[in-house]
Amino acid sequence: MTKISYLRKLAAEKYSAGRFAEAAKIGEILLAEHWHNKNFQTDGYSADLFNLACYHDELGNLERAATLYSDSAAQISFAQGESLPLAERLNNLATVLIRIGIPEPAFFMLGNAADIRRRLLGTSHPLYADSLYNLGNAAAEIGRKEDSLRYHREALEIRENEGHTEDIVHSLVSISFLHKANAEYDEAIQFADSAIRFAVTCDESYAGINSYLAELFVACKKYEDALPVYDRALETIASAVGRNHSAYMNVALRRASALSRLNRHREALVAHEEVLEIFDRVSSTKHAFYANCLREISMLHHRLGEPSLAVDTLLEATKIRRRLMEDITQDMAFLIRLHLGENQPEKALEALVYALMCAPGEKELPALIGSIAATFNDNSEIREEFMDTIVRLNNRELLRPILQKWEEWEKS
Repeated sequence: MTKISYLRKLAAEKYSAGRFAEAAKIGEILLAEHWHNKNFQTDGYSADLFNLACYHDELGNLERAATLYSDSAAQISFAQGESLPLAERLNNLATVLIRIGIPEPAFFMLGNAADIRRRLLGTSHPLYADSLYNLGNAAAEIGRKEDSLRYHREALEIRENEGHTEDIVHSLVSISFLHKANAEYDEAIQFADSAIRFAVTCDESYAGINSYLAELFVACKKYEDALPVYDRALETIASAVGRNHSAYMNVALRRASALSRLNRHREALVAHEEVLEIFDRVSSTKHAFYANCLREISMLHHRLGEPSLAVDTLLEATKIRRRLMEDITQDMAFLIRLHLGENQPEKALEALVYALMCAPGEKELPALIGSIAATFNDNSEIREEFMDTIVRLNNRELLRPILQKWEEWEKS
């Protein structure tokens, strides 16, 4: 066995085992060996270029992968002219260029690859459908939406005749995305629903498509229609990875929000609390996601006529944001509303003082004052006290008891 043959075999073994970094390292040595032997006008050299490009592609080394795909395409073009291997290399190069953020040349490369496959394989071959599908994605990237829709529809027609369900699902979802981008929600729902009928019910993609379809219903304010679709997604995720998983938690949160919009507040509260329980099990650190969910729970307690629970929950969310050094304006504005609603102006003013003293900086202060002042618009007496408080901010001695109270709260 020659050195080149040995290196080629070793790189392929590493790649098959998923050890892409090792495969790429061996592939680079193999490439240098070709140059050392000056045998870079062979089919073997072209294949090694392409394989090395695939290794770097898997690693995310996109610039290196693009260079290698381009070199391998040039080699194949010189040796074979228009051929299926050339179409494959153009396709891979274009895909990498899109990921890098250079879609215009990628679109024309994909067009060339599609022409080659059409001439060599005919218009009913699955590989030609793949080219049309990729061409449709590239057209969407450069804003040619009508062309994109046409390419995807042509690809779908071929794939439906071929009967490969996974490819059919991809085409249906892509067409749905295009309609969604044009705010054509009825059409988007139609194609997403068709995709679900073709998808494998135990597959991860089935949960994803159901979640996407539910979001389409939400966008149309069809919340009742969204709920059973969310339930299907949750059932699939639970079967695949269990309930204590971020994927389950994220879909459960969107379902909880849909319940809120339907004014099914008690059910929404239970659903949000389940999300927090999952979060506590899957994460050791509470971050903005947790605080946002707490604020939603606080709002639900408020709507259910449970003001003390609303205040306690909101303060918990605020404390998390303070520890994360995040803006608390929205939380404090809601807290002020809660206190005013309970006819507790003193607590409302204490919350106001805390919000102002926690302002991120001088530039943010005017916007913060305006935002919180809006909560007092319906009460001229409280608004007057609010303006007095703004004046008193220059006198720290008058505010010291309030500030001390909040400092102790933060430390608790």
